[in-house]
Amino acid sequence: MATKIAKAAGISIALLCIVVFAAGCSTNPVTGEKQFLVISREQEIQMGDQAAPEFEQQFGGKVVNQTLQDYVEMVGQRVAKYSHRQMPYGFTLVSSDVPNAFALPGGKVFITAGLMRRMTNERQLAAVLGHETGHVAAKHNVSGMQRQMGAQLFAEVLGAVIGGGTGEAAKAGAKIAGSIANLKHSRDDEYQADHVGLGYMAEAGYNPWGMVELLTVLYKLNESEPGSLGEMFQTHPLTRKRIERVQDAIQSNDEYRRFSADAKDPNRARFERMRNLLVETVATPA
Repeated sequence: MATKIAKAAGISIALLCIVVFAAGCSTNPVTGEKQFLVISREQEIQMGDQAAPEFEQQFGGKVVNQTLQDYVEMVGQRVAKYSHRQMPYGFTLVSSDVPNAFALPGGKVFITAGLMRRMTNERQLAAVLGHETGHVAAKHNVSGMQRQMGAQLFAEVLGAVIGGGTGEAAKAGAKIAGSIANLKHSRDDEYQADHVGLGYMAEAGYNPWGMVELLTVLYKLNESEPGSLGEMFQTHPLTRKRIERVQDAIQSNDEYRRFSADAKDPNRARFERMRNLLVETVATPA
């Protein structure tokens, strides 16, 4: 009798696993492939909302200048309009001087003052925001967190965000923020984010050569300021290879041939005004 009960229990558990797996299977909008994620779109958005305040504080808080925030939001929304996956995207400039950019689950994208002030034109800003939008569209952040934490722990954190009290939700938000800050995307994920980011910025009217310019800025920066990109390079593949792949993608795509690598950015003056405002607003560490 006990054996029959055990077998029945085993079958029930197996069936439950199949049901959970089926419920968690979804089609990746970028690749068109099936993937298993223990999170829905609504849960992902809620998770990002819960983690955003903690994440902002980890990187010095929001830059306290609405003109700058509106500008970054405008460029980000212009690019995100062409995302494979429509989410409630939001773009925030944070005060950290460490050159970096991140995307939380649900579409909240952050760029540091340290990265923006090292750029020279608007299409470079569009490139990095397009890249981070690509991570959200391809679900790299949630799949990376699930892989990093393990599906069970990830589900527990998700449960704390959704069903826990205020204290539990706050702790879960801090854990999410910390996980994203330390998340190491695979090289394939980074190359894919570059590729789809190119498409988004080009659809938005930005010259895709801005992605090459951005990566070149980072490459040169690491040579002139060794170690300054340590955090960013921990989570990104070798910059030189990214540059080569982006160049190849632009040169092999007929849609991109209308853009010239030597063309001036028509929005450069606007960007320079914003960058100067940023320098006035956020003090650069000595």
